[in-house]
Amino acid sequence: MLFRDEHTPSLIPKSFFMFSIIMSTYIAGYLMFANIDDMSSWLQPYKTHGTYARQLILISCLIFYIFRLGITTFVFLKRKLVWGEAILIAGLMSLALFSFAYVGGGSQKAINILDYSGIILFLVGSWINTQSEYTRYIWKQNVLNKGKLYTGGLFKYSMHINYFGDLILFIGLALITQTFSLLIIPLVMALNFVIYVIPSLNKYLENKYSDDFKEYASKTKKLIPGIY
Repeated sequence: MLFRDEHTPSLIPKSFFMFSIIMSTYIAGYLMFANIDDMSSWLQPYKTHGTYARQLILISCLIFYIFRLGITTFVFLKRKLVWGEAILIAGLMSLALFSFAYVGGGSQKAINILDYSGIILFLVGSWINTQSEYTRYIWKQNVLNKGKLYTGGLFKYSMHINYFGDLILFIGLALITQTFSLLIIPLVMALNFVIYVIPSLNKYLENKYSDDFKEYASKTKKLIPGIY
């Protein structure tokens, strides 16, 4: 089961998860910015030759994302992270971030409206995710709220508004790459949320909070505010 009522630091699997995505982003950044003459011969064919400004935008976004994700993983995420989940998510996330950086880093298109739109979506999605996680974390620090269901802040607009933020920011990253096929990444993420993650989490929350959760679920959208 993905969600359990177990709270442990899980430092080793969390560290493995973060190390994996940091390394995938580092490799992509190396292929973007390293001098080709300084690269090993077997790496030279994989050197990206895209627009420098877009490469800089992408790597800056990914570094910012990884910094935020590190805070979420080690500070906000209190539940146990088992090895199987850590390995699976590390693999998928590493592939996604590498794809954004490598494919986008190879685009030679001039910076255009898609890039600006992507940056805005990335920043908005990042704010939604972090703000929702932060306000819930602060609320739970109050001992008077122990055992209670948090429904305030941005969570009053969507039961899983933090996931919605992830979708928005990944759509933004896909737009910055100038490669519409990479929209498959947030699409697959959305399907995973709708088909597996949200139903599993809702079942866990219903078992834990009973009538409080049922009342909350009856009047709040699951993922997209005002729509679903």
